[in-house]
Amino acid sequence: MPYYVVENWETPMTVLPRMVDSQGRLTLGKPFARQLVTLRVVREGTIEIQIAEAVPAREAWLYKNPEALRAVMEGLEDAKAGRLSAGPDLEAGHKLAEAIED
Repeated sequence: MPYYVVENWETPMTVLPRMVDSQGRLTLGKPFARQLVTLRVVREGTIEIQIAEAVPAREAWLYKNPEALRAVMEGLEDAKAGRLSAGPDLEAGHKLAEAIED
């Protein structure tokens, strides 16, 4: 497949010409095979294609909440570094449960 490199723009890029078929379909070639992509209309006549990953709807809230995402990422880093908090006192909880009358 012919291609050319554009070097006179701010960021050099490889341009891969493609033809849209009569059904409006565009093939991207083997490098994009079986990958989820997003299409973003940058302006009229310009579309940006980007490889993407899907996030389950029940987890999307985390990525929409920067503070929660930061807290989760910090927690993962802490765990990776071995900085763990002491767990709950299960024995004290058991004694309390035993002391409570039904």
